Amino acid sequence: MNTHWKLKAGELQLRTLPAKDFLWAHNTLTQRCVGPESEATVILDASRLKEGDIAGLGLMNIPYAWVAVLHEGNRYTLRFFDQYKHQTIDKPLQSPRVSLRAFGDFDNDVARLSYSTNGTRFESLGDTIRLPYQLKTFQGTRFALFAYNTQNKEGGYAAFSKFELKEPMADRSKNLPIGKTITLTNLADGRMVRADPHGMLVPGRSYRTKEKDTGCKFRVIDRGNGRVVLQAMNGTGFVTITGQGMAADVRLSQQETAASLLLWQDMLRGQCMLLSLHTNRFVGLNPHTGELYGADWPGTLPGKKDGTVFSWQEIVP
Repeated sequence: MNTHWKLKAGELQLRTLPAKDFLWAHNTLTQRCVGPESEATVILDASRLKEGDIAGLGLMNIPYAWVAVLHEGNRYTLRFFDQYKHQTIDKPLQSPRVSLRAFGDFDNDVARLSYSTNGTRFESLGDTIRLPYQLKTFQGTRFALFAYNTQNKEGGYAAFSKFELKEPMADRSKNLPIGKTITLTNLADGRMVRADPHGMLVPGRSYRTKEKDTGCKFRVIDRGNGRVVLQAMNGTGFVTITGQGMAADVRLSQQETAASLLLWQDMLRGQCMLLSLHTNRFVGLNPHTGELYGADWPGTLPGKKDGTVFSWQEIVP
């Protein structure tokens, strides 16, 4: 209800209403968790909570988990709860002002909750929290600021401030191996990309950590805004797209042209896709036919094993 929340002097004030548990709390503000990793931190002033009030930061999911401050018997207690494990941890608080933090790794569907009494040093609570995918809430896990009363009455209010959402892997630019010599291995068949002496881009042999074949080595040359050119280190030239549609072959050219420009699409953790700016399609192949590389692929599937996703490894001289 609009009468039970307020923005005042940089604080979000959530008044507590009766609820039987976290999922039934009326005054909850959520933010979709951002993958593959994100971290939410907020300062909670619980000094205006009344008897039976609880307020904090949660991971809204089924099962859910949260860390909160409970006002009970004129005491403030920090409480951690993990619904999946039916685990509750209580810690006494000397002050009702505390920082709460939730970190999620959404590739592996795990999270952790922590708190700090000085805003600097955070202490984890409980074990690793599982974030299973399920169809009951369907929206995925959400960070949640919440406040409710456990004694079936209206209470005081919680004041939240300085909510901060960090995405440690959001800056993809540092993941591009600009100026480095690399090998590219197709995830579909584990075979390295190779520039053969006849000027074609072909599937080579399976990945080797100490590869000596210079046809499997490419220098990544920066052309700005995520655009790159790949130069084969065996002297056959630059990876270049010829033709359109079904004839969009990937060849090696001694001269760099506009058809040599590729947009490096970072897939995180040493994986990438290569979008031709000549065809506006991805470089790839069908791993089951023995065909050569072409640049007429629309993209990849979630499994990344359809021939358009590569892992790259830097070659150290």
